[in-house]
Amino acid sequence: MPIIKLLGSSTLIGKYFIDTNVDYELVCFSRKNKNHTFLDLQNKDTFLNFSCEDSFLVSFAPIWLVKDLIIELEENNLNKLKALKGAIIYSSTSAKTKKFAANAFDKKISKLLISSENQILSIFKKYSINCQIIRPTIVYGVYKNLDDRNFFKIINLFKKLPFCIIPSETGYRQPIHFSQLSELTYLLLEKINKHNSKGKINQILEVGGDEEITYSDLLKRLSIVASGTKNKRCKVITIPNKLFYILFCPLLIFKPKIFEALYRMQSDLSGFPKCSDYLGKSSDKFPIEYY
Repeated sequence: MPIIKLLGSSTLIGKYFIDTNVDYELVCFSRKNKNHTFLDLQNKDTFLNFSCEDSFLVSFAPIWLVKDLIIELEENNLNKLKALKGAIIYSSTSAKTKKFAANAFDKKISKLLISSENQILSIFKKYSINCQIIRPTIVYGVYKNLDDRNFFKIINLFKKLPFCIIPSETGYRQPIHFSQLSELTYLLLEKINKHNSKGKINQILEVGGDEEITYSDLLKRLSIVASGTKNKRCKVITIPNKLFYILFCPLLIFKPKIFEALYRMQSDLSGFPKCSDYLGKSSDKFPIEYY
Protein backbone atom coordinates (compact mmCIF):
# COMPACT_ATOMS: atom_id res chain seq x y z
CA MET A 1 0.00 0.00 0.00
CA PRO A 2 1.45 3.41 -1.00
CA ILE A 3 2.43 5.71 1.88
CA ILE A 4 1.40 9.37 2.23
CA LYS A 5 3.20 11.72 4.60
CA LEU A 6 0.52 14.27 5.46
CA LEU A 7 1.01 17.87 6.61
CA GLY A 8 -1.93 20.03 7.64
CA SER A 9 -3.90 17.09 9.04
CA SER A 10 -5.90 19.38 11.35
CA THR A 11 -7.17 21.62 8.54
CA LEU A 12 -10.65 21.40 7.04
CA ILE A 13 -9.48 19.57 3.92
CA GLY A 14 -6.95 17.53 5.89
CA LYS A 15 -9.47 16.04 8.30
CA TYR A 16 -11.83 15.07 5.50
CA PHE A 17 -8.93 13.69 3.47
CA ILE A 18 -7.96 11.39 6.35
CA ASP A 19 -11.52 10.18 6.95
CA THR A 20 -12.15 9.33 3.29
CA ASN A 21 -8.84 7.54 2.71
CA VAL A 22 -9.04 3.89 1.62
CA ASP A 23 -6.08 3.38 -0.72
CA TYR A 24 -3.08 4.76 1.16
CA GLU A 25 -1.24 4.29 4.41
CA LEU A 26 -1.28 7.68 6.10
CA VAL A 27 1.46 9.03 8.33
CA CYS A 28 0.17 12.31 9.75
CA PHE A 29 2.28 15.07 11.27
CA SER A 30 0.88 17.67 13.64
CA ARG A 31 1.82 19.97 16.51
CA LYS A 32 -1.68 19.69 18.01
CA ASN A 33 -2.94 16.14 17.53
CA LYS A 34 -1.33 13.80 20.07
CA ASN A 35 -2.24 10.78 17.91
CA HIS A 36 0.00 12.06 15.10
CA THR A 37 3.76 12.36 14.84
CA PHE A 38 4.83 15.66 16.38
CA LEU A 39 6.04 18.26 13.91
CA ASP A 40 5.95 22.03 14.27
CA LEU A 41 6.55 23.70 10.92
CA GLN A 42 7.52 26.88 12.75
CA ASN A 43 10.23 25.11 14.74
CA LYS A 44 13.14 23.69 12.75
CA ASP A 45 14.27 21.64 15.73
CA THR A 46 11.27 19.34 15.16
CA PHE A 47 12.08 18.75 11.48
CA LEU A 48 14.18 15.74 12.49
CA ASN A 49 10.89 13.94 13.17
CA PHE A 50 9.99 14.14 9.48
CA SER A 51 10.97 11.45 6.98
CA CYS A 52 9.60 10.99 3.48
CA GLU A 53 11.53 8.10 1.92
CA ASP A 54 9.56 5.97 -0.55
CA SER A 55 6.37 7.92 0.11
CA PHE A 56 4.24 10.75 -1.24
CA LEU A 57 4.05 14.16 0.43
CA VAL A 58 0.62 15.80 0.68
CA SER A 59 0.40 19.19 2.34
CA PHE A 60 -2.59 21.34 3.25
CA ALA A 61 -0.41 23.44 5.57
CA PRO A 62 0.68 27.04 4.76
CA ILE A 63 3.03 26.70 1.80
CA TRP A 64 5.60 29.18 3.17
CA LEU A 65 6.12 26.89 6.18
CA VAL A 66 6.32 23.78 3.99
CA LYS A 67 8.94 25.59 1.92
CA ASP A 68 11.14 25.91 5.01
CA LEU A 69 10.85 22.17 5.65
CA ILE A 70 11.79 21.28 2.08
CA ILE A 71 14.78 23.65 2.12
CA GLU A 72 15.92 22.07 5.39
CA LEU A 73 15.64 18.59 3.85
CA GLU A 74 17.69 19.66 0.85
CA GLU A 75 20.42 21.15 3.02
CA ASN A 76 20.66 18.48 5.72
CA ASN A 77 18.76 15.35 4.62
CA LEU A 78 19.10 15.28 0.86
CA ASN A 79 18.91 11.49 0.61
CA LYS A 80 15.50 11.55 2.32
CA LEU A 81 14.26 14.22 -0.07
CA LYS A 82 15.53 12.44 -3.19
CA ALA A 83 13.71 9.27 -2.13
CA LEU A 84 10.37 11.09 -2.18
CA LYS A 85 7.99 9.65 -4.80
CA GLY A 86 6.08 12.86 -5.42
CA ALA A 87 4.25 15.75 -3.79
CA ILE A 88 0.91 17.53 -3.81
CA ILE A 89 1.25 20.89 -2.04
CA TYR A 90 -1.51 23.45 -1.57
CA SER A 91 -1.10 27.17 -2.17
CA SER A 92 -3.86 29.67 -3.08
CA THR A 93 -5.15 31.70 -6.01
CA SER A 94 -4.45 34.70 -3.74
CA ALA A 95 -0.98 34.50 -5.28
CA LYS A 96 -2.63 35.94 -8.38
CA THR A 97 -5.71 37.81 -7.12
CA LYS A 98 -3.90 39.78 -4.40
CA LYS A 99 -0.86 40.60 -6.48
CA PHE A 100 -2.10 44.10 -7.28
CA ALA A 101 -3.93 44.78 -4.01
CA ALA A 102 -3.80 48.31 -2.60
CA ASN A 103 -2.85 47.35 0.95
CA ALA A 104 0.61 46.13 1.88
CA PHE A 105 -0.62 43.07 3.80
CA ASP A 106 -2.31 41.45 0.78
CA LYS A 107 0.63 42.30 -1.47
CA LYS A 108 2.95 40.62 1.01
CA ILE A 109 0.77 37.49 1.06
CA SER A 110 0.86 37.30 -2.75
CA LYS A 111 4.66 37.67 -2.85
CA LEU A 112 5.08 35.09 -0.08
CA LEU A 113 2.91 32.55 -1.89
CA ILE A 114 4.63 33.04 -5.25
CA SER A 115 8.11 32.97 -3.74
CA SER A 116 7.35 29.77 -1.81
CA GLU A 117 5.86 28.11 -4.89
CA ASN A 118 8.89 28.95 -7.02
CA GLN A 119 11.40 27.75 -4.43
CA ILE A 120 9.59 24.45 -3.93
CA LEU A 121 9.21 23.79 -7.65
CA SER A 122 12.86 24.67 -8.23
CA ILE A 123 14.06 22.17 -5.62
CA PHE A 124 11.82 19.36 -6.83
CA LYS A 125 12.74 20.01 -10.45
CA LYS A 126 16.43 19.89 -9.54
CA TYR A 127 16.06 16.35 -8.18
CA SER A 128 13.45 15.16 -10.73
CA ILE A 129 10.68 14.74 -8.15
CA ASN A 130 7.07 14.92 -9.31
CA CYS A 131 5.35 17.93 -7.77
CA GLN A 132 2.01 19.62 -8.31
CA ILE A 133 1.18 22.80 -6.46
CA ILE A 134 -2.57 23.38 -6.20
CA ARG A 135 -3.97 26.91 -6.15
CA PRO A 136 -7.62 26.69 -5.07
CA THR A 137 -10.04 29.60 -4.96
CA ILE A 138 -11.81 30.37 -1.68
CA VAL A 139 -12.59 27.12 0.15
CA TYR A 140 -15.88 26.71 1.99
CA GLY A 141 -17.80 24.22 4.09
CA VAL A 142 -18.12 22.77 7.58
CA TYR A 143 -16.81 19.38 8.69
CA LYS A 144 -16.99 18.05 12.23
CA ASN A 145 -15.67 20.83 14.48
CA LEU A 146 -14.04 22.84 11.66
CA ASP A 147 -15.42 25.56 9.39
CA ASP A 148 -14.06 27.66 6.54
CA ARG A 149 -13.65 30.82 8.70
CA ASN A 150 -14.95 32.90 5.79
CA PHE A 151 -18.50 32.20 4.70
CA PHE A 152 -19.30 30.56 8.04
CA LYS A 153 -18.72 33.92 9.76
CA ILE A 154 -21.11 35.53 7.29
CA ILE A 155 -23.73 32.86 8.02
CA ASN A 156 -23.46 33.51 11.75
CA LEU A 157 -23.73 37.24 11.13
CA PHE A 158 -26.85 36.73 9.00
CA LYS A 159 -28.44 34.80 11.85
CA LYS A 160 -28.28 37.97 13.96
CA LEU A 161 -29.03 40.69 11.40
CA PRO A 162 -32.44 41.57 9.93
CA PHE A 163 -30.83 42.99 6.78
CA CYS A 164 -27.47 43.52 5.05
CA ILE A 165 -26.50 46.29 2.61
CA ILE A 166 -24.23 45.52 -0.36
CA PRO A 167 -23.34 47.28 -3.63
CA SER A 168 -25.68 46.53 -6.55
CA GLU A 169 -22.85 45.64 -8.94
CA THR A 170 -20.54 42.95 -7.62
CA GLY A 171 -17.90 40.78 -9.21
CA TYR A 172 -17.87 37.03 -9.68
CA ARG A 173 -16.52 34.43 -7.29
CA GLN A 174 -15.79 30.73 -7.68
CA PRO A 175 -15.96 29.12 -4.21
CA ILE A 176 -14.92 25.50 -3.97
CA HIS A 177 -16.09 22.90 -1.45
CA PHE A 178 -13.41 21.21 0.67
CA SER A 179 -14.62 17.72 -0.29
CA GLN A 180 -13.94 18.45 -3.97
CA LEU A 181 -10.34 19.36 -3.20
CA SER A 182 -9.87 16.17 -1.20
CA GLU A 183 -11.15 14.15 -4.13
CA LEU A 184 -8.95 16.09 -6.54
CA THR A 185 -5.91 15.38 -4.36
CA TYR A 186 -6.46 11.64 -4.57
CA LEU A 187 -6.94 11.88 -8.35
CA LEU A 188 -3.66 13.80 -8.77
CA LEU A 189 -1.80 11.34 -6.54
CA GLU A 190 -2.97 8.52 -8.78
CA LYS A 191 -1.78 10.39 -11.86
CA ILE A 192 1.62 11.14 -10.30
CA ASN A 193 2.01 7.50 -9.31
CA LYS A 194 1.29 6.35 -12.86
CA HIS A 195 3.45 9.08 -14.35
CA ASN A 196 6.60 8.29 -12.39
CA SER A 197 8.07 6.11 -15.12
CA LYS A 198 7.07 8.43 -17.99
CA GLY A 199 8.76 11.68 -17.07
CA LYS A 200 8.27 14.35 -14.46
CA ILE A 201 5.38 16.62 -13.53
CA ASN A 202 6.42 19.98 -12.13
CA GLN A 203 3.61 22.52 -12.30
CA ILE A 204 1.09 24.83 -10.67
CA LEU A 205 -2.56 23.84 -11.05
CA GLU A 206 -5.27 26.46 -10.51
CA VAL A 207 -8.73 25.20 -9.61
CA GLY A 208 -12.04 26.85 -8.77
CA GLY A 209 -15.55 25.82 -7.89
CA ASP A 210 -18.01 24.62 -10.52
CA GLU A 211 -20.19 27.73 -10.48
CA GLU A 212 -19.17 31.33 -11.17
CA ILE A 213 -21.51 33.43 -9.06
CA THR A 214 -21.76 37.13 -8.31
CA TYR A 215 -20.89 38.13 -4.77
CA SER A 216 -24.40 39.48 -4.25
CA ASP A 217 -25.98 36.15 -5.29
CA LEU A 218 -23.47 34.34 -3.08
CA LEU A 219 -24.60 36.37 -0.06
CA LYS A 220 -28.26 35.82 -0.88
CA ARG A 221 -27.74 32.07 -0.93
CA LEU A 222 -25.83 32.18 2.34
CA SER A 223 -28.71 34.12 3.89
CA ILE A 224 -30.98 31.18 3.03
CA VAL A 225 -28.50 28.80 4.66
CA ALA A 226 -28.43 31.03 7.75
CA SER A 227 -32.19 31.17 8.14
CA GLY A 228 -33.02 27.56 7.37
CA THR A 229 -36.39 28.85 6.15
CA LYS A 230 -37.17 31.51 3.56
CA ASN A 231 -39.58 33.30 5.92
CA LYS A 232 -36.96 34.40 8.45
CA ARG A 233 -34.13 35.27 6.16
CA CYS A 234 -31.71 38.15 6.57
CA LYS A 235 -32.70 40.47 3.74
CA VAL A 236 -29.85 41.41 1.39
CA ILE A 237 -30.43 44.97 0.17
CA THR A 238 -28.51 46.33 -2.82
CA ILE A 239 -27.73 50.02 -3.27
CA PRO A 240 -25.74 51.86 -5.99
CA ASN A 241 -22.01 51.22 -5.76
CA LYS A 242 -21.09 54.89 -5.34
CA LEU A 243 -23.51 55.31 -2.45
CA PHE A 244 -22.26 52.12 -0.81
CA TYR A 245 -18.62 53.25 -0.84
CA ILE A 246 -19.51 56.77 0.29
CA LEU A 247 -21.24 55.28 3.32
CA PHE A 248 -18.25 53.11 4.17
CA CYS A 249 -15.45 55.50 3.15
CA PRO A 250 -14.52 56.28 6.83
CA LEU A 251 -13.14 52.74 6.95
CA LEU A 252 -10.50 53.82 4.45
CA ILE A 253 -8.93 55.88 7.25
CA PHE A 254 -9.59 53.74 10.31
CA LYS A 255 -9.78 50.21 8.85
CA PRO A 256 -8.16 50.26 5.38
CA LYS A 257 -7.90 46.46 5.18
CA ILE A 258 -11.64 46.06 5.81
CA PHE A 259 -12.41 48.84 3.30
CA GLU A 260 -10.39 47.09 0.61
CA ALA A 261 -12.20 43.82 1.35
CA LEU A 262 -15.49 45.65 0.76
CA TYR A 263 -14.13 47.40 -2.32
CA ARG A 264 -12.99 44.04 -3.70
CA MET A 265 -16.63 42.89 -3.75
CA GLN A 266 -16.94 44.50 -7.20
CA SER A 267 -13.86 42.70 -8.57
CA ASP A 268 -14.06 39.52 -10.64
CA LEU A 269 -12.07 36.80 -8.88
CA SER A 270 -13.15 33.93 -11.08
CA GLY A 271 -12.38 32.39 -14.46
CA PHE A 272 -10.34 29.50 -13.04
CA PRO A 273 -10.60 25.91 -14.34
CA LYS A 274 -13.55 24.13 -12.73
CA CYS A 275 -12.95 21.28 -10.32
CA SER A 276 -15.66 19.18 -11.99
CA ASP A 277 -13.68 19.32 -15.26
CA TYR A 278 -10.63 17.84 -13.52
CA LEU A 279 -12.76 15.20 -11.80
CA GLY A 280 -14.76 14.35 -14.92
CA LYS A 281 -18.06 14.90 -13.10
CA SER A 282 -21.16 17.03 -13.54
CA SER A 283 -21.05 20.53 -12.05
CA ASP A 284 -22.32 21.31 -8.55
CA LYS A 285 -24.07 24.54 -7.58
CA PHE A 286 -22.97 26.68 -4.66
CA PRO A 287 -23.27 25.86 -1.85
CA ILE A 288 -22.93 22.09 -2.18
CA GLU A 289 -23.67 21.51 1.50
CA TYR A 290 -22.84 23.37 4.66
CA TYR A 291 -23.93 21.25 7.56
